[in-house]
Amino acid sequence: AQHSGKDVLYVLDVRSRKVSRRFQLALEGVTGPSFSPDGRRIVVSGNVGGVTDLYVVDAQTGALTRLTKDRFGDLQPQWSPDGKRIAFASDRGETANLEVLSVPHWQITLLDLERGTVTVLPHQSGLNINPQWAPDGKAIAYVSDRAGSANLFLYDLEQNEHFQLTDVVGGVTGLTEYSPAISWAHEADKLAFTYFENGTYTMWSVANPR
Repeated sequence: AQHSGKDVLYVLDVRSRKVSRRFQLALEGVTGPSFSPDGRRIVVSGNVGGVTDLYVVDAQTGALTRLTKDRFGDLQPQWSPDGKRIAFASDRGETANLEVLSVPHWQITLLDLERGTVTVLPHQSGLNINPQWAPDGKAIAYVSDRAGSANLFLYDLEQNEHFQLTDVVGGVTGLTEYSPAISWAHEADKLAFTYFENGTYTMWSVANPR
C-alpha cells in the first residue's frame, strides 16, 4: 500500500485483521509480494529508476536482498511450494534486444534460487502473466492472450507442454491488461479467477485445474 506517497510493504494478520509489520524499503515501487513456504521471506518486484527486479525481504527484520539485476522487467513473482524456485513474468527472452528497443511480450520465467539461473519457459506467444504454482509444484497456471482473448493456461513442468484451460470470450483479466486475475489455493486445490464480459467482472473457481 502507499504511505506518505511511497510504496510500503505491509504484513496483515488475517485473524485479527490488523497490520502486524510494516517495511519501508529502499525501493521506489513495491508490488507483487509472495511469501516463501516457510513464511520467513517475502519476494517482491521492486522498482528503482524505472527498472524492476526481484528482491527478497526478511519477514521479521525487513532486510532486503536483490535477486535479479538487469534492465529487463520482472513482475508478479510467486514462490514455488518447495521454496527452490520463483516464477515471474518478464520481458526477457531470445528475441529481446534492448540496444534497439526490441522487447518481446511478457513471458513466464523461472528463477532457480540454488543455481541462480533464469529460464524462460519455451514456446510462449502473446502476453503471458500472473504465474501461479500448482500445490505439488509440477505445473504453473498463468494468463495468456495467445488464443485471441485472455484465457487460463497451464504449463506442465514434467511434460514441458502448455495446455489451455478456458476458452472465454470476454477474458480472464483484472482492471488492466497486466493486473493479476488468478490465485491458486494450495490446501483447497482450487484456482479462482476474474472473468470480464459485457462490462461486468465476475469471480469463478475451478477445483483441481490440472
